[in-house]
Amino acid sequence: MRLLVVPLAVLALALPAAAGAARNDPGDGTLAIKDGRGTFTFAARGGVIGSFAHGSVVITDPIPDDGTGPIVSGDDWSVDRSETTTVYGGTRVRFRLIGGRFRIKVQGTGINLSLVGKGQVTLKGKGTDDDGTYSLNGGSATPIPDVWQFLLSATSP
Repeated sequence: MRLLVVPLAVLALALPAAAGAARNDPGDGTLAIKDGRGTFTFAARGGVIGSFAHGSVVITDPIPDDGTGPIVSGDDWSVDRSETTTVYGGTRVRFRLIGGRFRIKVQGTGINLSLVGKGQVTLKGKGTDDDGTYSLNGGSATPIPDVWQFLLSATSP
């Protein structure tokens, strides 16, 4: 009987801690960029759909089987940097990557994208008077700053 009581007591203590951790874990955040100019970097887990008028996108998919993998169309050129990283460029390029972990760096003009997930984001406008707008978690559109780094989640500022 004593052998059964000790594991049950440990389990009883562990369950509230696990439940508390799940409640403190913020959900996925959302980021939308409209007509962006500059360089935008994401290291996240989730999904992204985007396009640009002119520029390039570097996509790193470190675990090929944890999502769709990169799907790119309209690129004028592409270069494989490694087994997991490819650079695509040109005009009127569209890209998406749904599910799993990824790193993406988009630079150029006319950048439009939607990101859903959690991770590190860097927004770096080109420094013009109109570098486009971004919105977080369904908030209002805000001008893209010269440089801003933050963690994306449901509780992002």
